[in-house]
Amino acid sequence: MVGRTVEIPGSVDSVIAVGSGALRLLTYIDATEEVIAVEELETTNEKRPFRPYIHANPELSELPSVGRRNRPDAELLLQQDPDVVFWGWAEAGDANDLQNQIETPVVVVQPGDINEENRPQFFGSLDLLGEIMGTSETAENLQQFTTETIDDLASRTDDVSDEDRPRSYVGYLGRGNHGLTRTQPLYTPLEFVNANNVASNLTGTLTTTKGAARIDIDPEEIIEQDPSYIFIDMGTVQYDALLEEQYQSVTAIQNEDVYTLFPVREYSINFGTALANAYYAGSVLYPDRFSDVDPVSKADEIYEEYVGAPVYDDLTGPYGRGFGRLEF
Repeated sequence: MVGRTVEIPGSVDSVIAVGSGALRLLTYIDATEEVIAVEELETTNEKRPFRPYIHANPELSELPSVGRRNRPDAELLLQQDPDVVFWGWAEAGDANDLQNQIETPVVVVQPGDINEENRPQFFGSLDLLGEIMGTSETAENLQQFTTETIDDLASRTDDVSDEDRPRSYVGYLGRGNHGLTRTQPLYTPLEFVNANNVASNLTGTLTTTKGAARIDIDPEEIIEQDPSYIFIDMGTVQYDALLEEQYQSVTAIQNEDVYTLFPVREYSINFGTALANAYYAGSVLYPDRFSDVDPVSKADEIYEEYVGAPVYDDLTGPYGRGFGRLEF
């Protein structure tokens, strides 16, 4: 990736993954046993609690640290002496510099996104890692599962007419103190179930190489668009805006149709979570079409495929809730 050619040793027995999304992808292809060190943030999961791959593989958080997020420490890497270093979203020049410093192959991975536009990049990264780590079959199986899951979501709702698609909105996107006005015009879980995301009318073409961008909009836009359903990201710290007088005319708030979703973004994309969120959103928006789906069981099925364990209950702990209607 990024136009580099890297020579890989014939046998890869020890690796380190740094940068956004790299370690996550190694867990997806079942290559955690070869991981010998991690970034500092992976060792302090209580501060960044929503990374399913760490909940499924807690032993990773006990490994030595090789530096801060996206800032690999060459000296610490040398001490660990890995066969290969994987670096998520690195620039070619930075990867070359690090490779020259530590005299170890540095492979750049670009996790992409699970949306249609960037999914080939995601699948390509799985293929690359699978080839290097000798787990190509696992990488291929995950791609097949992902494609079949997205197809199932689409088949449940693709015949719904535009006028019958529920008016929906997702807010509080992003870890920390983000408000109701932080949204994503192309929020993938809503896209997968053909919901009418009212924010898509605002800046629907706003995308990046890492997926659909998050933006802040004016409160007046939420009021004017008047969604019937609001979904909120549990990565935020408080939901006080829902009580503000200016929003009390919004249909979703009047009817208390406000529902919680797990954070899709946490140090790059939580791919499995995007699918789990889509099933829960679908069950809210189209209950008849998702009547055969238990969102919690479905989430665990997805997490088992992605990270190797049914971690739904573990993920609810830090937030005190899982999927459900928000009482406010």
